[in-house]
Amino acid sequence: MSVKRLMERLDEMSRYLAIIGGWPVLGLSVLIGVDVVGRKLFNFSVQGSDEIGGYVMAIACAFGFSYGLAKRSHIRLNLVLPKLPASFQAVANIIAYVILASFSYLMLWQILDMFFESLRLKAVAPTPLKTPLVIPQFLCSLGMGYFAIHLTVYLIRGIGLLLGGKMKEFNVLFGVETAEKEAEAELKEIKIEVR
Repeated sequence: MSVKRLMERLDEMSRYLAIIGGWPVLGLSVLIGVDVVGRKLFNFSVQGSDEIGGYVMAIACAFGFSYGLAKRSHIRLNLVLPKLPASFQAVANIIAYVILASFSYLMLWQILDMFFESLRLKAVAPTPLKTPLVIPQFLCSLGMGYFAIHLTVYLIRGIGLLLGGKMKEFNVLFGVETAEKEAEAELKEIKIEVR
């Protein structure tokens, strides 16, 4: 399988993972709503909704990073970068991807370190739920690992394009989108949904 095809597959998988990650967030919203109404009207509380919320958000974010990568929505200099020369854009974009990949591997290393420490200590949360910490840490490390692999494939493809002298194609695939291109993409998506 080519790197380009692998990148497309990972982008597609990221979309499904983001949808799957959205369901627990929706469930968390319902749980918090029940907790708020219960406290206000019936003088009872759902124990651990804040703890569960922390776990859900950490895991959803870890998996959501890849979807952000696929949609190029990680924050960069969207106003300035498209106005600069193509060679400068390419250098800035590759530096941004290298920094992001380095950060993702650093985060993965830290999460795995916490996971193995919790596993060794059989650690549980110091809360009424007494959640075994290895469960959310394992799921979070899966999401961060997926993000790191996804980013690595992006970097391999980007470096290949740059070494092949395809700077324009590199900037189209890895650069920031102008507001006009974003609007065009949104309009195309709306037309597809209407049909």
